[in-house]
Amino acid sequence: MAAVLLNAALVLTACGSDGDKADQAGKTHGVEADNGTVEVPVDPQRVAVLGNAVLPYLDLGGEPIAVTDLDGGALADLPPDQRAAYDAATNVGVNGGEADYEKLATLKPDVIVIAAPESDYEKLDDKLTSIAPAVHLGFDSDWKFRATALAEATNEMDAFDEQKASYDDLVTEIRQEYGDTMRSAKITEAYRWDTEDAGKFSINGSLCAEVVRDEGIIDFAPAEFSVSFEQIGSLAESDLVLYPAGIDGEPSAAIAPVLETNAWKALPTVRSGHVQGIYCPWGRSFGFMAQYLEGLERALATLETQQ
Repeated sequence: MAAVLLNAALVLTACGSDGDKADQAGKTHGVEADNGTVEVPVDPQRVAVLGNAVLPYLDLGGEPIAVTDLDGGALADLPPDQRAAYDAATNVGVNGGEADYEKLATLKPDVIVIAAPESDYEKLDDKLTSIAPAVHLGFDSDWKFRATALAEATNEMDAFDEQKASYDDLVTEIRQEYGDTMRSAKITEAYRWDTEDAGKFSINGSLCAEVVRDEGIIDFAPAEFSVSFEQIGSLAESDLVLYPAGIDGEPSAAIAPVLETNAWKALPTVRSGHVQGIYCPWGRSFGFMAQYLEGLERALATLETQQ
C-alpha cells in the first residue's frame, strides 16, 4: 500500500510540474524598460539579445538563440561556459543597429532584449516589435535599472538575485574594512579606451570608476577624458594608481602605451609599487561589477599593508 501511495504521489507531482509549465507557457508579465512597460512571456524559451545586452545575459547563465558581435577583447575574456553559449547562438550582425532582422525573424524569438542608444532604438522599434516583444535598455538610464529589466525579461531572476547579493556584500565589506584607508589616501585611476586617440588617456574615466564613485566607495576626482600623455605627471601625488588589466591580470592592450612612457615609470607611485591593475569587465551587470570590486578589494589591501 505504501508503494502504491508513493507511486501515486510521484505521478501527481510530475503532472503538477508539467501543468505549471503549461500554465506559464501562455502567461505574460509587464517589464519596466526604457521603452515603457513591455509585456513579455513569463518563461521565454527563445531569447535574442542584441548590442550591449549580450554580455550581461551570458553572465546570468543565459543561453540565447541570437546574438550580435562581441569585441575581440570581450570575447577573449568570456569563461568557457559563456563562450560555448555565445558560439551556439546564431550571430545576426555587427551590433543592435546593423543586425540582420530578416534572419532574426526566422529564429522566432519569444523576446528580444536590445541595449543600444535611444537614438538608435527609435529607428528599430517597429522592426523589432513586429518580430517579438522588444525590451530596450538605453544608455541614459541607471545600469542597475537595466540589469533588473534584463533579468526580469528573460526569467533569470535566480541568477540575478545571487549576483546582486554578492555585489551588495562586497560594497558593505569594502566600506567597513577599508573606510579609513580610502578616507586618508588619494586614489586615482589611469584608464585608456581602445578607441582613444594616440597620445591620449583618461583619468578616473572608466565605467567601473563611475560605479565605485556612485556607491560612495572611493571619492574619485571628476573624470578627465582625452588627457595628453604629457599630463601623466599629475598622478604623482596619488597614494595608489589603478589601471585596467585583463582577466589574466596583465595590463590591457589599450593602457600599455601609457605604462611604457618614461613619465609613467618616473611616478613615485610606480617606483614604490603603489600601482595596481584591476580587471574592469566589458559589460554592466551586478556579476561583472562584483568582479571589479573583488579586484579593488585586493588593491586596497596592498595599500593598507604598504601604509
